[in-house]
Formats: sequence, C-alpha cells, structure tokens
Amino acid sequence: MPPSTSRSAARGAAQSPRPAVFLHVGAAKSGTTFLQHVLWHNRDRLRERGVLYPGKDIAAHVRAAFDLRRTFFSGASDPRTRGAWRALVDEARAWQGDVIVSQELFAPARPAYVRQAMADLDFADVHVIFTVRDLGRQIPAHWQEDVKNRFATPFTEFVAALRRRNWRTFESARLFWGLQDPVAVLGRWGAGLPPERVHVVTLPKPGAPRDLLWRRFCTATGLVPDDYDLSTTFANPSLGLPETQFLLRLNEALGDRVGWHAYNDDVKLFLAQHVLAARPSPVRIELPAEHVPWATERAVEMAEDLRAAGYHVVGDLYELMPAAASGPALGTAPAHPPDEPCWAEMADVGVDAISALLRRVLERKDGADAVPGAELPVRDQIDLLRRDSADLAQTTGRLAHDAAPLAERAVRNVNDRYPAARRLHGAYRRFRSGTGRSGAETGTR
Repeated sequence: MPPSTSRSAARGAAQSPRPAVFLHVGAAKSGTTFLQHVLWHNRDRLRERGVLYPGKDIAAHVRAAFDLRRTFFSGASDPRTRGAWRALVDEARAWQGDVIVSQELFAPARPAYVRQAMADLDFADVHVIFTVRDLGRQIPAHWQEDVKNRFATPFTEFVAALRRRNWRTFESARLFWGLQDPVAVLGRWGAGLPPERVHVVTLPKPGAPRDLLWRRFCTATGLVPDDYDLSTTFANPSLGLPETQFLLRLNEALGDRVGWHAYNDDVKLFLAQHVLAARPSPVRIELPAEHVPWATERAVEMAEDLRAAGYHVVGDLYELMPAAASGPALGTAPAHPPDEPCWAEMADVGVDAISALLRRVLERKDGADAVPGAELPVRDQIDLLRRDSADLAQTTGRLAHDAAPLAERAVRNVNDRYPAARRLHGAYRRFRSGTGRSGAETGTR
C-alpha cells in the first residue's frame, strides 16, 4: 500500500505518525449525498494521494452504519449488513494511509456503539466530521425525506413534536434530533476526542458557489480540493410541496400492505427520487413564519454550545441562523402552508406518477416476456421446473458420493468385497467400545 501523502492541518503542529480516520457522521440532508458521490467517483485519485475511501460499492458505508448500530429500517432486514462494519474496519486497517468514511446514518449511534467504533479504530487517530445546515432549511428537507421513507405525519404535527419538551416520546422527533442535533451527535461521537479532532462544517447559504461545501470538507480532511473531479457528482434534491403532499397521501393509502424492499425500490428510489424529484416544482417547502423565532432561538443555543466545546469550525456558525420565510416584503408570493393541499398541482403529480409506474410495469413485462421459455403455459413451466429439480437432486447426490473421502470409500469397498475384513472391522469397533466402558468403570482418565 502507498504511504500516506495527505495530512490534515487540523492535527495541529505536532503531526502524528499514525494514520487518520475521518468519520463523517452527518447530518442527513446537509450535502452528504453530494460529498459521498464526489468521494466515490474520485476514489482512484484519492488512492494515488494516499487516502482510502473504502468499500466495494457506494452503499458499503450505509451497510456498515446499520451493522454497527445493529438496526435496519422498521419491519425489514438485509443480510448484507452483517459484518459490513468489520469489513470496512479491516480494509481501513490494512491501508497504510488516511481513510475517509462518510454516512449520515452513523449519527444516531448510541454511546455503546460509538465506543465500539472507537475501539475498532484504535490503530488510527480518529477525527469526527459533522456537516450542519440551518433549521429553516433542514426541517422542511428532513420532513419530505421522512415522507420518502413511508412516513405519513403531516408537517404541522412534525414541527409540533420537534418543539415539545417530551419530544423523545414521538418517533418522528427522535429520528430528527438523533440525526440533526450537532451538539447531541458530537457529544456522543466526540466524547474522549481532543476538540481539535472534531470538525463542524457549516453549509453555505443559498447562492454560494457550488463547490464551496467541498472546499470546506477538504479543509477538515486535509485534501487539496482542486485535485478532484466534481463533474460526475449526484445531488439528493428535495421534493417540492405538491410532490411531497401526493407521496404522503400515497403512504396513507398503502399503509403496511407493501413490504419495505418493494416500497424502497418502486416508491422511494423510482417514483420519489427518479420521477417526482425531476419535476420542475414551483412550490418549495418552507418553514412557516410562526416557527422561525423558535428555530432561531434553538440555532443560537446550538451555536453557543458548539463554540463552547472548542471544536474546529470550518465556515461560520452564523450560517446556522434560519432565514425568514418568503413573503411579500421579499417581492415573492407568501410561502404556501405545507399542510394546505395543492390540489391542482397534486393532480399533475398524480398523472406523472401513474404514467411512470405504468411504463415501468410494461418494461418489466417486456423483460419477462423476453426470457427463454416465457411463452410456455404456466403448467408446462411448472413441469419443467419439477424435472429440472429432480435432475439437480440426482446430480447433487452423485457429486456428494464422489466427494466422499478416499479412505472412507476404500473401507466400504474392502468390507463389501471381503467378509473377513468386515468381521475384523466389527470386532475392532467392539473392542474400542469395550475399552471405553472399562475405563469409565475403573475411573481412569
């Protein structure tokens, strides 16, 4: 493996001879998808510069986060997550340079799982990175992301739960603050780390250069931003309000009748992220004006706590202050209340959704029809399967017989061909069993 040629300036004046592992643990909807695609598509360039972005595919870090936390989406499981964290750690340990791991699903990890992660990574200097965006944008973005994951909580109820003192009793609020609260997340992940190895990267305000977040991330990790190609990156765009309202009502209608994996493939990944996210929606989801003072007060508390902790801040904590909701004073139409149905726009969304799903069904049917033998009646196909199963069982039996140990087959052949050998073999077994009994009876060991 090549030696590490990249060393973060955040390590301080006395650079450690040990490699560094940069754990980017969130937050969700804070540019994480953008950063992860930059890292994945530049993994060869990273290796050339002594930095590893581990994993066999782009979802390896997702599986590792689920494996470390011993969890998965509610009501579902995925055997591919088992051992995924250990595989990532082993790959990082075998590398002689720095390592970057990035996945927002690490953020809610309980303290026990965080301690396990730190123990597993004890061969390196661990740095923790948290990218954070202002609540004015983050709350609407997180709500529509929940809807994309089959939640059916109206926006008003969602925000009300976030504001309650007993927010831990509400699932949607637990999920939000577990992923989004930088003070709480870094309180767990940064426990025991020097504050200079905990990096808070603030998201630029709207209108900033597209690559500014990447440049800030590079400041935290010690990468040279211009060494990498940003042309093939992928964003995770938020849905517009009509699209989210349509999907929320679809979730209500489906309930639990569709399994998670089918929902994930057909509704979330295809319908929501491929079809609906591509629509040019003129209606954005905004935090209503009545919630902005509370969000601002909460942001001030967060900024003060982060500053007091002494973490390395890349950007400006002032960027955590929510902007005021759109209104006539800004020369735009008033923000549309998120729970007020956009009926006409939802009808257009429904037409696009139905047509896309029908085309998907036809494409799958055409694919199934192209399979050899698909033109046969179902009864004939079942008969063929039965015949093939019988042939497979017969072949497997022959293979098992041929794979028997040579000595075992030789003993069987001798016993079959020579009755005296069979009698001698039987006497030897009786002698062995008799020896065992006498030894037990006399107490010998």
